Amino acid sequence: MISNRKMRIMSAALLVGLLGTASPVLAQSTPKPQDRAAPAPARDAQRPNVLFVLVDDMGFGDLSVMGDKKVQTPNLDRLAREGVLMTKFYDAAPICSSSRAGFLTGRYPATVGFVGITASRADNAALGQVDWLDPKTPNIAALFKDAGYATAHIGKWHLGGGRDIGDAPRPTAYGFDQSFTTFEGLGPRVLVSDEERDLAKQSDKLGNGARFWEIKTKLTGLYADMVVDFVAQHSDKPWFVNMWLNDVHDPWAPDDDSLSEVMGKGESSDDDRFLASLVKMDKTLGRLFDRLDQMGQLENTLVIVTADNGPSSLQRYYQKGATAPGSSGMLRGRKFSLYEGGIRQPLIMYWRGHMKPGTRDETTVGQGVDLLPTLAAILGRKAPAGSVGVDLSPVLAGTPVTSRTPLFWAYGKAGAAKQPPSPAQAKDTAPPFAIRDGDWKLLAGPGGTNPQLYDVVKDPGETTDLATSQPAMRDRLLAQLKAWMASLPK
Repeated sequence: MISNRKMRIMSAALLVGLLGTASPVLAQSTPKPQDRAAPAPARDAQRPNVLFVLVDDMGFGDLSVMGDKKVQTPNLDRLAREGVLMTKFYDAAPICSSSRAGFLTGRYPATVGFVGITASRADNAALGQVDWLDPKTPNIAALFKDAGYATAHIGKWHLGGGRDIGDAPRPTAYGFDQSFTTFEGLGPRVLVSDEERDLAKQSDKLGNGARFWEIKTKLTGLYADMVVDFVAQHSDKPWFVNMWLNDVHDPWAPDDDSLSEVMGKGESSDDDRFLASLVKMDKTLGRLFDRLDQMGQLENTLVIVTADNGPSSLQRYYQKGATAPGSSGMLRGRKFSLYEGGIRQPLIMYWRGHMKPGTRDETTVGQGVDLLPTLAAILGRKAPAGSVGVDLSPVLAGTPVTSRTPLFWAYGKAGAAKQPPSPAQAKDTAPPFAIRDGDWKLLAGPGGTNPQLYDVVKDPGETTDLATSQPAMRDRLLAQLKAWMASLPK
């Protein structure tokens, strides 16, 4: 057993070795305007720094700017209200590993071997899924590295490494100069000592990188410190940082202050813990944004915030008539579902001086695969071959993107020995394949069986199946979906 003192020593040593001396973001008060340093010299407008904050398991309706009435998330709300907020943005999958593959590669996850969640070798084989993302696949980190950026991945990875897989590539194999992750990745990492400890123990046995133990509630503060240190060390060149968080992924581990602040505002004790974790995450991000502003780094930094899939949908939260914490708003479905609530997210973009402030875009339909071509366009580069997304950068100027190619989803693999998890509630369990084209969305089973058709503009809650009453639209979309399904790796 490692003592608490030894854990702290290991933690400090690893922080110093990875990113230099830690700057304690959580310990600092918000800087006053008169205390802020003068802005750093502006870079080329087409070469912003980029901070990509990806929140694990945050629902469409969890932020107060998206309608949450239980608690307030003022820092992310401010970023959305002063920046650009898209409300029709989709994840590329309703589960974390596959969704992240879509963000990173600009490709539909199923085309690069992701149809569920990376787990053990046996589970991956049964799902028909790869054990890790192929590092030869073009991705965002490599795009920025090739453009001369300093690059870092900080936080959850879940694209290979963990469980019984100790030979997966580290994040640095994908174009990140430095990386620091959790038990769902290899290389330097923190192991959570109070939650999901069995997974952390498995990761510890794998070796393959320096590691130390910490309680979950401290992770986002740790990651924020690392972001500040990385930025400080690379202030002489543009930088790209993934900051991938898991505060609102169950089990929740808020600190006592945050829990006291929200106690009784939830529908259950679990909901209180979820809300406290959400509030604490928002406060930590607010302090990070203020620190970057104090450093002069927000003058030319594009901050992107979204989530990887809908809110938790595990059976244990529905016992005794309770509801799982987290909100999908008016949308049907949650995590593990291709209904709107499992894949639709708010997307926040903030780039001071290079956006139309206060833009709330209710028109543009975007997806995780669009992130790569959008950032490539901002850099003045072509998206890599194989990218299927579209450039969403006009949205920054307040111009909706009104024309795009259809969007596709696959959750699970036809004919596989095992299928990925389903939501606890039968009403949230969707067919495993889907297409959206214009206002219309069609879902179907393997081979195109049992199609469901919805006008998701008029009926975002997917309450009325129009497959029978709109046969021409059903057949057109079904033909497109079946053709795409036939193109997927066998």
